[in-house]
Amino acid sequence: MNTDKFDLARAEHQAFLAQLGELTLAWSDVETVLYKLLKHYAGVSWPVAQAIFSGTRARSAMNFIRAIADNTDMEAGRLADLEETFSQITAINTLRDFVVHNVDGSRQEFEDWDPRRRYVSDELRASRRSKSKTYLIGSETLLAMSQDCIECCWRLHPHFDPQNVPFTPGSGRRKRAPWKFKPPNPSQRRERGW
Repeated sequence: MNTDKFDLARAEHQAFLAQLGELTLAWSDVETVLYKLLKHYAGVSWPVAQAIFSGTRARSAMNFIRAIADNTDMEAGRLADLEETFSQITAINTLRDFVVHNVDGSRQEFEDWDPRRRYVSDELRASRRSKSKTYLIGSETLLAMSQDCIECCWRLHPHFDPQNVPFTPGSGRRKRAPWKFKPPNPSQRRERGW
């Protein structure tokens, strides 16, 4: 039995847990910035924002902002910048929700050829087997998602600047970083020849 493979898997499991925690914190930052941006574009005070938007999650906040953009004829460059960032937020949110709701913390199933990635699947919870999905992901996937959450927050900062007219895309840290997270394709577990 190859113990190196199990040592790698154990180390990966610890890294996965750490990155899952980092992603949780980074995602909270994204939701906070989206909430503040929604308040900003809605043009309401904090008490009114709290009364109207309390409990608003990322997808809903983005949809409200899109509706405001549409109803106020937001300039095309500003809207395009929002959509680019919202697209990445949506991709992150989709896999984040999937991982959080389907990772099995008591069991780590990995392939012998790559113990740094694990299967995450909804096959036990999907209403139809044909609709279930399985992804082969690792801590590096979660790290990329966390880094892009932070980048999304920075890219939304120029939207708060009332002097940024006509709108110029940018970053609160001056230079934009390229996206690191690319959504994985669904995977199939390899057939075992036992």
